[in-house]
Amino acid sequence: MKQVDCIIPAAGLSSRMGQWKMMLPWHSGTILDASIKNAQQFCSHIILVTGHRHEELEARYFRQPGITLVHNPDYQQGLFSSVSVGVNKAAADYCFISLGDLPCLHRNVFDSLWEQRINGALLPQYQGTPGHPILAKRDILQKCLQHYSGQSVRCALLANKHKIIALDYPEIIFDVDTPEDFSRLQHYQKPPNRQ
Repeated sequence: MKQVDCIIPAAGLSSRMGQWKMMLPWHSGTILDASIKNAQQFCSHIILVTGHRHEELEARYFRQPGITLVHNPDYQQGLFSSVSVGVNKAAADYCFISLGDLPCLHRNVFDSLWEQRINGALLPQYQGTPGHPILAKRDILQKCLQHYSGQSVRCALLANKHKIIALDYPEIIFDVDTPEDFSRLQHYQKPPNRQ
């Protein structure tokens, strides 16, 4: 396990799903449980950013070691606001930004990004589609978020030192946003030779 933080925003309203997706059941837990477990395969510290229904998430995770909960009162402003709140709790030199609804990541994804880390941000994509997790130097991420007036974390990082990296892992773009996504998730099979 590396000394690296992972910010996981889990604050949104799940409006496209039609129901709150973070606690939808999957395998032996929930979508969010799986997303946290994915990051814990590699990262020493999880920063879980809550917003909508934050009391439920705090009750579920506050005693779990290696997880810091932080509430974003402005969660309806979107992902940018949640990452901005989360990065203030980061302490390691590098930090990943993942998503609470990205339950199929495996350790190879984190390994691949870590091996290619730069003094800036690594922005992964799969067949041209931007994905997560993003890996960034903490101080650069903080600076980008403080000095960028837009609403996109990715745009803020693209305006500074970065590298776009192609990964042959479709899991990096498999976030569960709609009922159709959730249906596809039930049939997901982890490819062989992936941890």
